[in-house]
Amino acid sequence: MAILLPILAVATVVIIKKRSSIYFPLLLAFGAATLLKVALVLHEYFPTKYFKYIFIGVLLLVVGRLLVHFIRTIAFPKTQWLVKQYREAYERFLCPVCEYPIRIGPRRFLFWTRRTVNKMIVPTEQGNQEEAYTCPACGSELFGECSACHKVRHVMLPHCSHCGVGNDVSAS
Repeated sequence: MAILLPILAVATVVIIKKRSSIYFPLLLAFGAATLLKVALVLHEYFPTKYFKYIFIGVLLLVVGRLLVHFIRTIAFPKTQWLVKQYREAYERFLCPVCEYPIRIGPRRFLFWTRRTVNKMIVPTEQGNQEEAYTCPACGSELFGECSACHKVRHVMLPHCSHCGVGNDVSAS
């Protein structure tokens, strides 16, 4: 145990620090193998009645840590995940915040869902003027004026589709 526990600690630190490395699967396999060996040694040298309590305690700590990680991920999402969510919602013509249908232009009087949005035939409208649009369900601004070219752009996406000027997505 005097040799295995420092190796397990080193494996844990390396896995945490090198999460974004291309070698992460290899490091994860090393950590899992070390953890398995520690569990086997503990099971062999500790009485069974004590081992099950140690095992349950370790599992509770792992599950607690995973729950904290997932709650933080949901509460404070990364900017790249937000941009992906916003982009996909705009492609489906749904509000990125509340998923209410974006009813502008030729889609003003149509009804669709997430599944049927790509199956619809959208009527062509001659005077297709772009205008600012705010979601009537949640009040989020979806389309607004670009500060550089003064054309209507997707507010929640990082760049204007007309001039390419960027804005801060996390502030939206």
